[in-house]
Amino acid sequence: MRRPALMRRLALFCGVLLAVAVVAVIAWRTEPGGGSSAGSAAGQTVAVTSVTRSCPPAAPGARSAQVAMIAMSSGSASAKGKTVTPAGSATLSPVPVATATSAPAAKPEKAGKADKADKTGKPGKAAKAGASPAASAPAVRPVTVSAPGAITTVTVPGKADAGGAAVAATGQMAEGFEAEQVDSSGIGLVSCTHPGSDMWFVGTGAAAGATDVWLYLMNTGTVAASADVTILTDTGQEDGLANAITVGPDQVVAENVAPYVSGSQALALHVQTSSGQVAASVWEGDGSSGAWLPQAAAPSTTLVIPGLTVASSAARLFVTVPGSTDARLKVTAFTPAGAVTQFATTPVDASAGATTPVTLSSLGASAAGLELTSNVPIVAGVLVPGAGIGAFTTATAPVTEQAVAAGNPAGRGLTVGLLLTAPAGTAQARITVVAQGSTGSAQPSGAGQNVTVQAGHSLAVAVTRPPGRHPFAIVLTPQAGSGPLYAVRVVTSGTGGLSAPVSSLLPLTSALTALTLPPVKDSYTAVVP
Repeated sequence: MRRPALMRRLALFCGVLLAVAVVAVIAWRTEPGGGSSAGSAAGQTVAVTSVTRSCPPAAPGARSAQVAMIAMSSGSASAKGKTVTPAGSATLSPVPVATATSAPAAKPEKAGKADKADKTGKPGKAAKAGASPAASAPAVRPVTVSAPGAITTVTVPGKADAGGAAVAATGQMAEGFEAEQVDSSGIGLVSCTHPGSDMWFVGTGAAAGATDVWLYLMNTGTVAASADVTILTDTGQEDGLANAITVGPDQVVAENVAPYVSGSQALALHVQTSSGQVAASVWEGDGSSGAWLPQAAAPSTTLVIPGLTVASSAARLFVTVPGSTDARLKVTAFTPAGAVTQFATTPVDASAGATTPVTLSSLGASAAGLELTSNVPIVAGVLVPGAGIGAFTTATAPVTEQAVAAGNPAGRGLTVGLLLTAPAGTAQARITVVAQGSTGSAQPSGAGQNVTVQAGHSLAVAVTRPPGRHPFAIVLTPQAGSGPLYAVRVVTSGTGGLSAPVSSLLPLTSALTALTLPPVKDSYTAVVP
């Protein structure tokens, strides 16, 4: 009587083993890479097919804003990808200004009053702060560009000095895409940035030349964003500018920062959003001219600032310490002759919760990049003297894959170049120029130029402009095995080439054509009640 029961148990046991074996075989056969984990661990390279950028309104005093854009594929995505990227396009749409604050924020008890026009018929404060001019303004058709590899300069559509622009690029127009606000001569003044939730800007103070300071907050999303702005000057945190600034969808909010920083020698603006995302831009002026502040790298204990020109012996460094502990800095300048330690006998101290101005030691007739190392995270930027208020550079990330400068002038009396810094490891790169013909088609100029920057050195390279008097683009491509390379596009005016006074500095960031996705590995999860 026990034998049939035993046989049933053995049959059940064998059936379970067979089922487990079948499941194992199926799992092995369906595992990515045919059962090998090497393929999944390596990740996958895919082409960039979508990019969004936000371009600020024209600088105060400018009649209209122009945007230069170009898409430069490096070919890496097509070589590694298995699908062909569609042609796509880049669409530039106007974003109207929703408010322009020229005085300190209204008191809280006045904020809820009904909007009333004053005796001159001008809109009241509530209209400035909340109502979108897009609601009553006639619709403006966006501008669409579909020409990969060609430079296109577009005047922001709509009323002159009416606002900024949103750029959305897809398909091949998103690969290696770069957009910059340019002036009438074709000089790229400031890069159009990606929307974000945490941004830093560092510059000079009102008492040191920047009598005008404007902050622009642009929301190209579909929901309202709320932004908090912290102001840190050389005397500490400044109050006055309202927190929780509401930026409605498809709007630009302009805030006059000057009333809150009078008497300052240096300043930093920290923009954070508690909901939504914005693109922030900051412009500083001296009443007759001005310059945009490039967005600074996030706080870190090690920063690299490229872009000090040969005429920068009187450059000023601004160091912001966001935390509650004072910073002690080591500043190293990388010149064409090698590394030079600044302030060797006296360490640089920067106060916590403030922005400290520092006059740099003379570097002679040398282009340079700076490396800052600190005991606590810091943010930093540099003002290089030049035409008008001068030009700003800031801490950046090294260039990966390629960097593109879309707006470069070809007029007489101007010299265009690159300031390259290799703090660790020799860097090799290729510089290619793309000219814009009268028809707007891309015309590669020559076979390009190969450059080598020795480890711990900087190099100033004058870029040979293409024939004709049309603006052109510059593509900087680090070579395989290159060490970290930091770059700034520089424009000087007058005689002396790159030794002449600086007119514009534009830190270069990576314009990617491909992304490497993180590796995917099998994962089994069981839920037991």
